[in-house]
Amino acid sequence: MKKQITIKDLKNIYNPEEIISLIDETFKQNRNKIFKIINNPNSPVLNYYKPRQISLLEKNSAPNNSVSYELVDSMKDAIFFMTLDKKNRTNVTKRMRNYEYGYAKAVFSRINHFLADGDILFLPSWSGSKNKLSNHKLISGIYEFFKAFQSIIEIEIEYWESISRVGYLTGFQISMGRFFMILKNIGMPQKDQISLVQSIFDGFNVDWSERDRENIRTSLQKPAIINYEKQQTELRQLVSQSFFEVLNPEIIIMLEEISFAYKKYLRRF
Repeated sequence: MKKQITIKDLKNIYNPEEIISLIDETFKQNRNKIFKIINNPNSPVLNYYKPRQISLLEKNSAPNNSVSYELVDSMKDAIFFMTLDKKNRTNVTKRMRNYEYGYAKAVFSRINHFLADGDILFLPSWSGSKNKLSNHKLISGIYEFFKAFQSIIEIEIEYWESISRVGYLTGFQISMGRFFMILKNIGMPQKDQISLVQSIFDGFNVDWSERDRENIRTSLQKPAIINYEKQQTELRQLVSQSFFEVLNPEIIIMLEEISFAYKKYLRRF
């Protein structure tokens, strides 16, 4: 019988913690640098600062940096990708996606094994008992929980099997969605958004020589916003209503938290 791959196996193969640690360290090292770029005197972001009210009679004339800090924090993964060349950006994205997809498949496989063996809900035939374990409320609840869990993982499998191939811009297209949405929500016009991205990429000497304004718009900004909006829509999708009749509210809440975590964190790359 072929050995099923485990989550531990996947961690040994792809070592995702190494990439996450590198992202954290790169962000710490470059946080001030990107803040200075976003906050430089010629930055279009400065046009969207609002004075803070100190009292009814006095306003603070200093700019409110909250927008800049929010933008910086939204660039955590993107900063890491900016320090890599095209080849390594592609390789890192492939590596992490292989882990994420493999993780979902491993979980799905084990749930299927449990649900496929209906006999585990019966007492042994020689017990002489006519009662099924499945009649026990707790056992029945466990079974329904895993059916609901299975439906959550099925959605993740469908996601991984439908996404486009990885390219050297994929890391940016996934990681910069929130950045562009912040700019959109504060009312920054597209031309200023592109100018800001040019300044950031120039400051980090990003390996993308084709980064003219039109390429930034069509190959980065547009797909990043589409990806982000799609993710936000899917995050609001709840567990199937059919499970509300058989599972208690606490279990439903837990399943919704699991679904949210898979969609938000397992799709990070």
